[in-house]
Amino acid sequence: MQLIKYVSTLSLSLFFIISCSGTTMPLKEYKDATALRDKTIKYDLQNYSKEQFDIAEANYSEAIILIDEDKEPEKVKELLTAASNSYQTVLNEGLPQYAEVLKQETTLEREYSKDIKAYRVDKDNYEFAELNYLNALSALSTNNYEEAVNCFLNVKKYHHKAYFTTKQRYDESAKALKEAEAKMQELDELRKSSQK
Repeated sequence: MQLIKYVSTLSLSLFFIISCSGTTMPLKEYKDATALRDKTIKYDLQNYSKEQFDIAEANYSEAIILIDEDKEPEKVKELLTAASNSYQTVLNEGLPQYAEVLKQETTLEREYSKDIKAYRVDKDNYEFAELNYLNALSALSTNNYEEAVNCFLNVKKYHHKAYFTTKQRYDESAKALKEAEAKMQELDELRKSSQK
């Protein structure tokens, strides 16, 4: 994980160096590999195809070192292309699996929201969640796994909001009801004691 953070920090500074240097470092390959790497990390897919991710990281890191030293642009290009291919493999293997995991997780989120009747209390977030769920299923049916993942993540976010907004309101209502019952009991006891 430290390597990922180090390489990310180094990547930003190297982007500036590549774009300003007089050498012919492969800027397009660097941008492509970095974009694929960022996407792989964004979706946390490192463990879905660990071997390919490790290969990609090794090639990417070696390319970054050579760029930093301003050496061997052709080798840098080869390394970045190899890294891109491996990152793409991770995405191709990981996104479908991750989409299925999210589909199962969102099923639970949807049940919790329905059980607590979030559709009555926080209608907007509930409807956004359900719309994203339908979009996710549609994306899955066309093998658009990245879109499916993004929609499923939105489903989780909106159902989570709907659930907790509703729960908070129910808790507040229950507390107010308890306080009202305590007041009524107190008044009832006062009335009884005054009648004696």
